[in-house]
Amino acid sequence: MVNRRSRRGQKALVLGAGLAAALLGAPGFLDWSSEEAKEQLDKTVKVWKQPHSISIAGKDFAVDTVSQGAMQWQVRAREASSNATAAPALFAAREDGGNVVFGVNYDSAKSNFKPLKDARVSFSGTGDEEGNDLDWTLKLEGGEGRHFSMTGNSDDIVYDGSFGVEKVLKNGVGLLYSLDAKRRSGASGFLPSWLQSSAGLKYSTKYGDAKMLLFQPEPDSEKNTLEYEASWKGKMLGLSHKKVSDKILTTDPQYNVKLTDQGLWGKIKAPAKLGTSFGAEGNVDYDGTKSVSGYAAWDGKRELVNGLELGIDAKTTLKRGNVSLAPVGLTLTGDMGKLTPKLLASGSKLELRTRYKVSDETGSVQARMELHPAKVPEVKAVGDVTRDTDGDVTGTLRVQADELWGMDARYELAKNHDIRQAAELRLPRLEMADGSFLRGTGKFYKGSDFGEKPRVQLGVQYEGNVRIMDKDFSLGGSSAAFDSGRNLLDEMGKPWKSPELKKARNSAKVLRNRIKSEFGEGRKWMTK
Repeated sequence: MVNRRSRRGQKALVLGAGLAAALLGAPGFLDWSSEEAKEQLDKTVKVWKQPHSISIAGKDFAVDTVSQGAMQWQVRAREASSNATAAPALFAAREDGGNVVFGVNYDSAKSNFKPLKDARVSFSGTGDEEGNDLDWTLKLEGGEGRHFSMTGNSDDIVYDGSFGVEKVLKNGVGLLYSLDAKRRSGASGFLPSWLQSSAGLKYSTKYGDAKMLLFQPEPDSEKNTLEYEASWKGKMLGLSHKKVSDKILTTDPQYNVKLTDQGLWGKIKAPAKLGTSFGAEGNVDYDGTKSVSGYAAWDGKRELVNGLELGIDAKTTLKRGNVSLAPVGLTLTGDMGKLTPKLLASGSKLELRTRYKVSDETGSVQARMELHPAKVPEVKAVGDVTRDTDGDVTGTLRVQADELWGMDARYELAKNHDIRQAAELRLPRLEMADGSFLRGTGKFYKGSDFGEKPRVQLGVQYEGNVRIMDKDFSLGGSSAAFDSGRNLLDEMGKPWKSPELKKARNSAKVLRNRIKSEFGEGRKWMTK
């Protein structure tokens, strides 16, 4: 055991020395001017100007921080959870030297604290240290068709709500009703500026569901007559078991028919054998406009040899007498664990897919892979490359090693408009008697954000246990002792932005867009 550890330590030392040599020898890495060298020395001595990420967690709550100097940081107090990004949290953050922003993100569906037993409650809010840029959102979600949401900022407050009721009667008959209310931006007073009622009947059978619905016209439109919708959707039960159709169909065809104040619309879809399917869709408006289309599709697969599968998919559409062929797809999938068992382990896959349209000079090509070396199970590689019909190439690659000679490592490459690279190495742990550990880390980033010089960080990762006021807490984090850059970065080397602040602002943005929409949530619930 001692010899094994010794050999592992020697390999780690060799790899660590190789990493350091590669970083120091990277083109332009230490090609600093005297001003840059002075600034780097000043930042290295003043450790608070280096990137830090620290977390302390107890049984029920945790506090974590991420920072690089006084201009970029976030402090977050959250519920202890395996999914830290989704846990309810209070936070304070500063981006790019701006004002300090305070905020909260809470969702009872992801929290142990639930203020209402039968309703989902979520709240988010932000505001800066001067009381400006206020932005908050409150959402209450009850049963189907029942909700209330409100959001406000420094300029106005808007909201929407719906109240839905479904009363089940005898023999599959039910009554439906919903009321939608909205207060949109610019409305006078605090009462709703938009109201719409909907009512209807529902009839459920083993063959399908029928609905007859009436709606008040859209309040912002010039309509003064009721809108209506009669629908019937279900399956043609037993058709796939008939003597003739059972040779064609795999399951019963599905259909959906609607009659509205705009006209009649219908759709049918039938899955068939040998990977085929067919269907039709049509509508007739009251002004006499008609549109009918049909399609036939094939998605067939065949195993060429053990572990190698060929798939072909195609779809033909007939509309107004014109036949069109969708891009034909050809997929070759290899189970590399079966094809090359001595090289790659189970779970390794390689897929090549092309799509070609007759009218295009070139088609698109996509390759995907997930590889697990048989002799090095600690390593995994995942990647994809796409070449579109314009000849543009995009792709990603991630190679990851876990507990390889006691080390963890990753390398990521992303190609879009430019090439972005990120790499990280965590050396073997230096174990302490109390179960805590310390390990060296190195990070490398290269992309257009950094110009010709790569971004390099060297530091430590640590984890242990502390006892505060007779309670046990776990302490962990990482700190850089050397950083060749100035701005805080995320995992892929992109400029850091507070994830909690982004989450809070996105909640308000999504809700405001919904309030601007044509229909209310209650009507959507009735028609689904």
